[in-house]
Amino acid sequence: MSPEVSSALARAADLHRMGHFEQALAIYRRLAKAHSASFDIQRLLIFELLQVGRPKEAVIAARRLRDAQPRNPHAAILLGASHQGLGNWEKALAAFQVALSLEGAPLEAHFLAGNALCALGRYAEGVACYDAVLAADARSIEALSNRAGALARLSRLEEALRDSEALVALQPWQPLHLVNLAGTLLELERPRDVIAAADAALRLAPGLADAEYLRGQALLGLGKWAEARVSLEKAVDLAPQNTAFHVRLISVLHLLEDLPAARSACDRAVVLDPKSALLFQLRAEIRRAQDDASGAMADVEAALALDPRLASAHVSRARLMADDGRRADMRKALGRALEVDPRQSFVLYANAQEKLAQGQWLEGWAGYEHREGILPPPFNPLPFTRWDGRETPEMLVVLGEQGIGDVIFFGRLLRLLADRGISTVLLTRLGLVPLLRALDGRVPVISDLSGIDQSMQGLRWAPIGSLPHLVSPDPAQWPAAPYLTAPQDRVSRWRHLRRDGAFNIGINWQGNPSRNVDVGRSMPLAHFAPLAEIPGVSLVSLQHGAGSEQLDQVPFAGAIVRPDAGFNADGIFIDTVGLVQTLDLVVTTDTALANLAGACGLLTFVALRAIPDWRWGCEGEETVFFPSLRLFRQQIAGDWSSLMERMAHKIRELM
Repeated sequence: MSPEVSSALARAADLHRMGHFEQALAIYRRLAKAHSASFDIQRLLIFELLQVGRPKEAVIAARRLRDAQPRNPHAAILLGASHQGLGNWEKALAAFQVALSLEGAPLEAHFLAGNALCALGRYAEGVACYDAVLAADARSIEALSNRAGALARLSRLEEALRDSEALVALQPWQPLHLVNLAGTLLELERPRDVIAAADAALRLAPGLADAEYLRGQALLGLGKWAEARVSLEKAVDLAPQNTAFHVRLISVLHLLEDLPAARSACDRAVVLDPKSALLFQLRAEIRRAQDDASGAMADVEAALALDPRLASAHVSRARLMADDGRRADMRKALGRALEVDPRQSFVLYANAQEKLAQGQWLEGWAGYEHREGILPPPFNPLPFTRWDGRETPEMLVVLGEQGIGDVIFFGRLLRLLADRGISTVLLTRLGLVPLLRALDGRVPVISDLSGIDQSMQGLRWAPIGSLPHLVSPDPAQWPAAPYLTAPQDRVSRWRHLRRDGAFNIGINWQGNPSRNVDVGRSMPLAHFAPLAEIPGVSLVSLQHGAGSEQLDQVPFAGAIVRPDAGFNADGIFIDTVGLVQTLDLVVTTDTALANLAGACGLLTFVALRAIPDWRWGCEGEETVFFPSLRLFRQQIAGDWSSLMERMAHKIRELM
């Protein structure tokens, strides 16, 4: 290359560095025209065109070079890179494949072809291209990094993990490798290792938003919601334009039931990204929890206007329809959610609940298995093999899950396991152990795994809510109620609360106060006034915890008998199960007490919202699960007053 040409190229490079792109480009054009046979000068012109954002002109120049040098693989690579600049991955791939077919093709052609294949979603072929690069150069950082990403897309996570670990070993000073490692570990559901990798990345780069986000995700998976909140708030502060970060933070705030903070976070995020349908849907759920039904519906409609195929918005719409007692509209919304996204766990779970309400047991229980894909998850998996229902395990640990009422509800199925000769243990929260020991003498009840040999070859586990799917889908074949009894000493201990000569009614008005659960299910104690007015009735409070404060706020407080101090002090419901045995009737909202009374076979009136939980079915006063229960449904959504008047009338007839 002549001194004049070298000087001109140096001048063009200086102009480019100073931001004088047009002047630099003019020099490259002049030199390319004067030296049309020079590959290096043509290459520099094409690079400059791509760098200044003129990919169409780059394609023309690259095509001219390719035509002039059809056997030069580097010319084909430049054409592919120019098509890539236009986002035309098909043509880019074709050019890279031409380069690979020519003698002297560099490793770069394999790498670029791999990138094009992955951009086209052909990840397996992309991996093969990266394999070729790494066979020649096992330390190629770019090929390792891109192969790890492609393997993750193929769900070949263990292989992706090996590549990520290799990258960290090659460049331990590079925080992005640790972030990618954390991302792969998150996919592998190894949250503690995610946190370790994210922390290592943050030590290298304290302001790395992706590392904080992954750390928050892992903490969320561990159920450490408050700690997850801290990390996710940092991620949002570091990268406020990243909608995904806002979405996860809002979800955690909702789980923590800090509804004002969740609402505020939603409002901020919507301002930053007013086109995000998901943000509107999340705000709708928060407004629903805040009893703002009209605002929630407005946000749902806004979400669906932005994205009619957002399945979560259709599910939110279904919930609002259920709150309003509009079952037909609810079903339409659920059907639409299933139509637009039939693979999402929360969509399948919501539809399964309605199937169960309709008595479609096989479909319903199969879909009910998707509950573990929702937030918060109903249980944490145990560290050994999950039972598939087909083999006969040496020992089966049945894991209690969801609420207290759910464990009582499904607990009868433990008898079927024992009847089959399966050595079964129920693992549940410590407070429930005394009560649930009465389910079946053949089934020990424990609160931890310390007494279980986890190395046992035939040890298996199953969540209690999966037993219908695994063992017996038809409730008509389940052990009938009563299947739970009270210790006799507990019955005698609380018999003094019964007033002789009166009709003794145990009352319960408030269930789990969580706004993630209790929307429209509980009622204020004040609505029990029609019962207190019935001559000859004695009301006995069965309320425990949240809601008990209302006992001092109603005019008929003096007519309610309250248990002594120490009630249920040594076990959840352990005294309640004895007390209810002494009563003539139990009246409750949709709480765990309804399941307890049904399991004991006690006459119980259950007050239900217009569209209640799936276990109470769609209509009628009876339930297949508990023959002793009588169901009273709201005729108008939210109207407890007329329901309680109807119930009072039934009680008068009963007396």
